[in-house]
Amino acid sequence: MRSPICRISGERLFPGRCDCAVVANDAKTGRLKRPALRIVLFIGIFLILFAPTLWLFSNHPDHRVYQMIGGFYEEPEDSLDGVYIGSSTVYAFWNPMVAWNNYGLAIYPYSSGSQPFYATEYIIREVRKTQPDAVCVVNLNSVDGGELSAADIHNLVNYMPDSPNRDALIDALSDLIGYSQIERLEFRVPWLRARAYWLDYITNGFFPELDGLKGTSRYPTYLYSGVDISSSYILSDAQSDIPAELEACIDHLLDYCDEEQVRVLFVAVPRAEVSEASLGRINTVCEMIEARGYDVLYLTDKAGELGLDLTQDYYNEKHTNIHGAIKFTNCISEYLVENCGLSPRSGDARSDSWDAAWDAYAAEIAPAVLDFELDAAHRDFSLAAPRELRAAADEGGVIVEWSAVESADGYALYRKAGDDGPWEAVSAFQTQTRYMDADCLPGTQYTYTAVPVRTLRGERCYGNFSYGGASILR
Repeated sequence: MRSPICRISGERLFPGRCDCAVVANDAKTGRLKRPALRIVLFIGIFLILFAPTLWLFSNHPDHRVYQMIGGFYEEPEDSLDGVYIGSSTVYAFWNPMVAWNNYGLAIYPYSSGSQPFYATEYIIREVRKTQPDAVCVVNLNSVDGGELSAADIHNLVNYMPDSPNRDALIDALSDLIGYSQIERLEFRVPWLRARAYWLDYITNGFFPELDGLKGTSRYPTYLYSGVDISSSYILSDAQSDIPAELEACIDHLLDYCDEEQVRVLFVAVPRAEVSEASLGRINTVCEMIEARGYDVLYLTDKAGELGLDLTQDYYNEKHTNIHGAIKFTNCISEYLVENCGLSPRSGDARSDSWDAAWDAYAAEIAPAVLDFELDAAHRDFSLAAPRELRAAADEGGVIVEWSAVESADGYALYRKAGDDGPWEAVSAFQTQTRYMDADCLPGTQYTYTAVPVRTLRGERCYGNFSYGGASILR
């Protein structure tokens, strides 16, 4: 067979002839095989070189969420007393390390920012895969969490292992925001998740690591910020209508808990809601759940009973700082021990990791927390913080003065050096409201705070105090 002729020049495109049909067929086959081989080789080389990169960009590097959701899956099976489920309210109010140190309870936060309440049943299903006997504590404030977004779904599912339950959760949440099957692929196909997160990887590092603190919060605003939310803190027992989808979600969740005999405690925490209508929806949900026979800790109007100081125990209107979290965690832990059959355990396989976590956490929070704060039995929240606190440099050191507190028997004075120094008592007890600190170094910044003390039942109990204290450069 002759080679074809070019229509423009009249010359043959391929000089010479191929007279052997077998050779022609082999050549044709070769031409077909070589491109296919190139493609296979390219894919192989691509996967070898770039698969690690694809893995890197498959996960949202939200290190805080990773500590909670990713960390939960690293806990040994049947090792947890409970799991606290919900939005950022959970990781702001619940402090796992305080619960462990003070009550011997291992309760992990399965929490993410703006976590939708619609995900609760799916999360409980996840929990029961490895922790079937754990009590599930469920935050109810997220029932009025606002409009669901793709970012909220990413926060929740990015660190969940692939499973039919995870797929069902993605579909349920995608249905709520009207995502098509194509649009919801970004939650399922790993490298599609990366498109919004490259900058995070550049700034925060490629490989999130577990800090070993069992999901306990440690971000700066949580440790060091405090605002007055008293003017926006509203109380109301009125009820508001809730969406039909939410009502159906609650009924389905409770049906599942009935069927599987899940031990569950629902909690509504005291915080400033955006409106009376918002609080009304929480009230409606609480009544629905109680009507089904489930325990609800309605704490919205119990801030004072929990010892929470609305003027300084929150870092914003919806989240406690570490001082408020310690108070809240102590109260909830005590409730769980007394009413949910939980008891302190030690000396088992999990104790070493939780004890080590506490040791590391205690050192980290030392610049923010005074030692007595962790001891709920020796607090007296009826003692107000001194209204005035002053520190002034003097030739002999630093003079600290504060206003007297009604009903106080005396005062303890605490000091820390610099921003990162631990709080230490420089005067364990005195009746005067003035102290000369002569044991301080020139050129060093010191911060002081005075704590009112009263003797109750033969023991000293500590009242409220200024978390920020008064600072002075010696």
